[in-house]
Amino acid sequence: MGNEKRDIDLWSQIKKGDVNAYHELYDRYINMLFSFGMQYTNDDALVQDSIHDIFVDLHRYRNTIAADVAIKSYLFKSLQNDIFKKLKSQTKIVRLDIVAEDTYKTESTEDELIFNETTLNKHATLAVALSSLTKKQRYALHLRFSEDLSYEEISSSLEITLESCRTLIYRSLIKLRAKL
Repeated sequence: MGNEKRDIDLWSQIKKGDVNAYHELYDRYINMLFSFGMQYTNDDALVQDSIHDIFVDLHRYRNTIAADVAIKSYLFKSLQNDIFKKLKSQTKIVRLDIVAEDTYKTESTEDELIFNETTLNKHATLAVALSSLTKKQRYALHLRFSEDLSYEEISSSLEITLESCRTLIYRSLIKLRAKL
């Protein structure tokens, strides 16, 4: 609770133009924001750029931001939106390069653009759904489906019983399906 009150104090000082409060808020959340952003992309430069952009915008629009804000939620949601915006624009840029190289295949290029846009939207939806899971649930799913570990290996890694491991993954998948 002390941290939350302190965040609110920093927020009001930022609105008044206090640069030290701005730096303190940045220092407090930079590591958490970076870890959070890396869940959506493995491009650490993009995540760092997004974090810096939200803090630049925070400074730029400090006079118009609301006074009563859940600061942590605001920062995390802003970062998520900025990352998705950058990923979406990167995909469009790459696809426009493909169109320029191969103008003879207009129909298949358009189909490919539609397919890629749909895929990007699905990835964004999945990322949002994954963010609703606990860290332990996300980690268990990562080990199971990205690292292709067995339930026994996952239970050992998480230091839980095999049955708890199966239940954890099962319930995580049910929660994901409900979100999707």
